[in-house]
Amino acid sequence: MRRIHYGGSEETFPVENCAVYNEDGSVSLKYYNPTAKKVELRYRLHNYQHSKSEYRKDPDFYSRDFIVEPMTLEPDGYWHITIDPGAGFHSVYFIADGVRVINTRGPYGYDGFDIRNFVDLPDDEDTQLHDVPHGAITREIYWSKETQRYRACWVYTPASYAFSDRKYPILYLQHGGSQDEVCWFQSGKIDMLMDNLTARKEAEEMIIVCNNGYVLKETENGEAREGRLDQVIIQDCMPFIEKKYRVIADRRKRAAAGLSMGGGHVRRLVFGHPELFANVGIFSSGECFPIKTEDMDFSELFSDAKRFNAAMDVVYITCGEADSRYDQTVADLKPLQDQGFHIQFQGYLGQHEWNVWRYSAKDYVKKLFHDEVKNDEF
Repeated sequence: MRRIHYGGSEETFPVENCAVYNEDGSVSLKYYNPTAKKVELRYRLHNYQHSKSEYRKDPDFYSRDFIVEPMTLEPDGYWHITIDPGAGFHSVYFIADGVRVINTRGPYGYDGFDIRNFVDLPDDEDTQLHDVPHGAITREIYWSKETQRYRACWVYTPASYAFSDRKYPILYLQHGGSQDEVCWFQSGKIDMLMDNLTARKEAEEMIIVCNNGYVLKETENGEAREGRLDQVIIQDCMPFIEKKYRVIADRRKRAAAGLSMGGGHVRRLVFGHPELFANVGIFSSGECFPIKTEDMDFSELFSDAKRFNAAMDVVYITCGEADSRYDQTVADLKPLQDQGFHIQFQGYLGQHEWNVWRYSAKDYVKKLFHDEVKNDEF
């Protein structure tokens, strides 16, 4: 096939689409490797719509819930397969002659400390592009005193930001373990969700900042040790963002949320600094919902329900109903809820996966930054 550089030619040429979403809900995948002897596709069988709540009772279910299916080689050098994994976001793994490979001609992104392929069969139109005003995503670089190096964060600004001079509330949104600051856009579709929700006025317009949750500080011998993300956000990122962006610098207009590991990060950020934050969303936290661990103790904040409720606007906890963390999260929360703490819990169909986190984030942002006035002692 000729190279395409400048355009203007009437000549047609074939285009290979290596991930075709079919009307019946299946997806047809292709992988080019004419010299391979055997190619297989590995994917999870029971995530999201195929999951059941009883799966969480088996602690090993998540690690072994995979199916491996053979692909078929066609004369064009492409291996073909059609699968029906159900709606949702799915990681898929191509295995050529026993070795896992990346299909660079299909959708791929970062997760699991690695590059992986995925397919996305959405059942929520709000994760898709529509004819609505769209916000912008900007990569920002700032100096971190905590790590003594530059760090990056990604910033979403709503569509109206470029055409107004008003200030906006802000959400600090954290990824999970083995992910990075790009994942909430790449896999979580948070920008699409916000564009569509705000277009219908179902959520307040807000700025969203996604930081990398891994805080590595270099030691004198060239090794690394772990720093605190809450310190990076408070000491380094927040001052940078609030100087550069039109942010409402008020705790009632600040929120944080995170999935899995990020849920633990925002717990420390918000409950450890209630003078700065009044809203938190914790999705599928690996810690479930403790108020005291080796590195945190929020016993004082949780000692009085009335004071807690006056301090916090939205405390929203979620977990997939097939997630092994579900039962412990409910057990941790129930005594607090029974004492009158205003903590909302919501279970979602699915395991420990992006389908749960998309819906969690969607419901959380719809609750934020309403104009109820509370007395503020912080």
